[in-house]
Amino acid sequence: MVEGETEQAQGEEVRAERRSEYGSDWQRWTDDRGPFYRSCAVPPVDDRTETPAEGERPAVQFTTGITRAVLRNLPVALLAVLAVYVPTTIVQYGRSGRLAVSVPSIGVSTAIVAVPGLLVGGLWLYLLYRLFGSRFRGSTVHRSVVFFATAIPLAAGTVHAAYVAWTNAGTGADPAATVQAGYFLFVLVAGHLVYDGLALRTENLLANLGSTTIVDRETYEAFYDDLTETLGDTISFGPVELPESVTFAVVVALVPILLPMLITPWSWVGTLSYAAYSLVTLFVVAVLYDVFMLVYAFTELLRSDALSYQPFHPDEHGGFRDLGRFATRVNAILLVAGGYVAYRFYAEGILNLPDGGLGGPLVAVTWVVLYLGPVAAYVFLVLFWLYHSFWRLHRRMEEGRRERMEELQRAARAQAGEDADGHTELETDVPAWESLQSAPTWPIKRQSLFGIIVVDAVPVIATFVL
Repeated sequence: MVEGETEQAQGEEVRAERRSEYGSDWQRWTDDRGPFYRSCAVPPVDDRTETPAEGERPAVQFTTGITRAVLRNLPVALLAVLAVYVPTTIVQYGRSGRLAVSVPSIGVSTAIVAVPGLLVGGLWLYLLYRLFGSRFRGSTVHRSVVFFATAIPLAAGTVHAAYVAWTNAGTGADPAATVQAGYFLFVLVAGHLVYDGLALRTENLLANLGSTTIVDRETYEAFYDDLTETLGDTISFGPVELPESVTFAVVVALVPILLPMLITPWSWVGTLSYAAYSLVTLFVVAVLYDVFMLVYAFTELLRSDALSYQPFHPDEHGGFRDLGRFATRVNAILLVAGGYVAYRFYAEGILNLPDGGLGGPLVAVTWVVLYLGPVAAYVFLVLFWLYHSFWRLHRRMEEGRRERMEELQRAARAQAGEDADGHTELETDVPAWESLQSAPTWPIKRQSLFGIIVVDAVPVIATFVL
């Protein structure tokens, strides 16, 4: 029995080494592959829930419940929101005279023509789905089509809003009608990066990390068991269970969101437009909570004694390459957020400056909090993440390399013996020392890390220099 368990353990180690040598655990645990913009599902062509590539889904889930459902089906969910937000915003701008658009009145004759037209259009879409839906199953081309069909118009609206702000700076003009396109574009891109990287890939990484040679199995298993209870946890309200992320979003953001509607009377068109925008904001706050919990768990892993540096690991980064990829993905999400923060500063902040400048203290504080505050928060988060991810991994790798050098030198002394003065023979220590000098001490290539630092500075430069 013991012999069989030993062979099984050896087999797991062999499989782990092969996976580390020829592949990576930084991959999706689902049965699909491709770039990040092909990660989210497009129902009804795709299934609403994930299908594991093999075996069972990981025990640890980055997010659960309605937050995960919306994140997985983000393209369709965002299109549904835009289907409400865009027409109501156009009508609202048209009524206020800020947009030259004629809004036809809906009478009985219009309804008689519109209802059959909607039925015929719906039937046409259904026939297209029945014709091409089965061919798309098993492929992810349709995900690319939906992503870029949504992203390109949003990008065009973002560029238009930035151009309007650039050409009307200091004139007291209102932001462009397409100013919120940048926000929806940020949600679309960042949402795909989060679902692909922090959900599917990180869940797979955490599930398989315990079978690698860079962790102490007993310590890591205890850490992983704790993760199953903390990440994606739910809170019960009687018979109803809600994810902690949703509860957090409702408690933190619902009152500030409802406050403008309670203070100022709005038309039904403005209410619909604001409600659609607010639903997206609640979703963003919920996802931010889950991201924070995952990042905190990652920092706890680096503080623990679970990780073990392997200087000659096949991944050429001491076994920490996948952890470096996780850190890079979080940094990419921060960069997208920084790009939106810089865009918002120009597209809204510059144009929303009062004509007389920031004269009153209340006006100055409000403007600084709304537009400069997010930039300062971005700088803080980037510095925090660079230190608590790349730098701490670097320190852990350097410490592991030093410990290995000391271990090999002690072994060399024991084998060769010491002279009467207690000095070790030089030729015994030198080979062990030189063999570890070239061992890697960064989880990613240094050129890549330098590029990350440079790119992280772009939103700040765009805000204060351009």
